[in-house]
Amino acid sequence: MSISNDRKPLLRGLVGFLLATVILIVVAGCSNNASSTTSKGSNKSQSSTLRIGYIGSTKGNIPTGVDGWGIQHQILQEKLKKIGVEKFEFHAFPNGPPLNEAIAAGELDIGILGDTPAIVGRSNGLKTRLINQAAINSNVWLITPKNGVKTIEDLKGKTVATQLGSYMYRYLTGVLKEKGLDKDVKIVSMLSSDAEAALERNDIAAYAFPTNSGPLIKSKGYPVIDEAKDHPELLGSTVTVITEDYLAENPEFLSIWNDVRKQSLADLLKKPEDFYQFQSEQVGYPVEVMKDSLPLNNLKSEALSTEGLKLLNGTKTFLVEGKFAKKDFDLNDWIAK
Repeated sequence: MSISNDRKPLLRGLVGFLLATVILIVVAGCSNNASSTTSKGSNKSQSSTLRIGYIGSTKGNIPTGVDGWGIQHQILQEKLKKIGVEKFEFHAFPNGPPLNEAIAAGELDIGILGDTPAIVGRSNGLKTRLINQAAINSNVWLITPKNGVKTIEDLKGKTVATQLGSYMYRYLTGVLKEKGLDKDVKIVSMLSSDAEAALERNDIAAYAFPTNSGPLIKSKGYPVIDEAKDHPELLGSTVTVITEDYLAENPEFLSIWNDVRKQSLADLLKKPEDFYQFQSEQVGYPVEVMKDSLPLNNLKSEALSTEGLKLLNGTKTFLVEGKFAKKDFDLNDWIAK
């Protein structure tokens, strides 16, 4: 895909992120001996604390979704006690790239994030393995200011925004290319937490919102001119990755994590209203917004479903062909076994 002059600064920003990740990986590797006495120590002390990173801030400082439900109800904690995990640390990140940086720096064991940054990180040499897809068919809402443009075609010559390196960015670049507007629309990077104010001021013509906040902004009367669900190949997913080091030192972890996820999913499906109330309390959005944000059929019992793997392959192909990912790789080699 050719990049217009307006798009080049954004691409340079993405390339800069990729280079930063490489540097972090090298630094983490070079400081291995130093960190072994402080953060690692013996195998027992290393596995006693599990450090989990996730996207978004929550009231209870734990992830949402199936994993959060299992943590909230102590299902995960009880199971992992069997392999010596005694403490849990949860770290929230605004989006995927800084979570990748934390993994590269050796500060996390597990990451729950969008498929796009996870694939970019792996493509760039980040030492992770794919555990599962926490949710599939993640929607994106392309939302405009009130009394703004009415169609995607009306965005020609205008500025739109989303979070750099996210699955929403993948959708936005993909849908603009599909409409023949990839050279005629300027994309700028902006966190979703800042987007509503930007729309209110008419600073941007549209914003591509993630699955958690899109329904909320829509409920406030902002027009939606397109959704990723109308372009199934541009839907995203949330994945869970684990560092290769942690998995090698705790080989039983994989089966326990996925068994807990299956148990947690079966439990929440019996009481969906309670689940959505939990989601609402964690995020601070109304229950109806949370239902729109995460339909239950986006939660699969399989760690990696056929439908989900198709989405991942499509995302990877898009990122490699667009040169957003450094190099191609085999998904089977990434999957934790």
